Amino acid sequence: MSQNTDELNLERFSSQIAELMHLLNQFSEILDQESDIIKKNQADQLVKITQSKQSLAEELNSSTIELDKILASKDLNLISLVSSPSFTLLSEQQQAETNQLIALIQQCQDKNLANGMSIQMLSNINKHTLDLISGKHQQDVKLYGSSGEKTTAGSQNTLGKA
Repeated sequence: MSQNTDELNLERFSSQIAELMHLLNQFSEILDQESDIIKKNQADQLVKITQSKQSLAEELNSSTIELDKILASKDLNLISLVSSPSFTLLSEQQQAETNQLIALIQQCQDKNLANGMSIQMLSNINKHTLDLISGKHQQDVKLYGSSGEKTTAGSQNTLGKA
């Protein structure tokens, strides 16, 4: 009877792996589109793609929770499964799919991190530019004067009035 339960869990496991692979491939495509939009500086498109990304992330989250429930019965998670004795009980195809899933998760995480860093850099550049235009400056900025000595930035003038 427990063998049937294990087989059922393996079927559920395989089903969840397939679903996650499908969702992660879609997520990876959205991340690629997001990267292109960032490169082309299309803010309106970035808002739209972010909404798609958010809904897909929610689907990924619920699917991941289901996979975690399957693995929790054996006190495992996806990463610990690969190094556990239970991994050898999986078929070669299931082992390969599990390894592909882990690689795809890492790939998506790297892409998402790169996109986030790009957006943050652009945000910092925009903020700095707006601060320069409006005449704002950081307090206690150390600058080098004409004599080569450090001086504290004094009052700065704005660009003027139009």
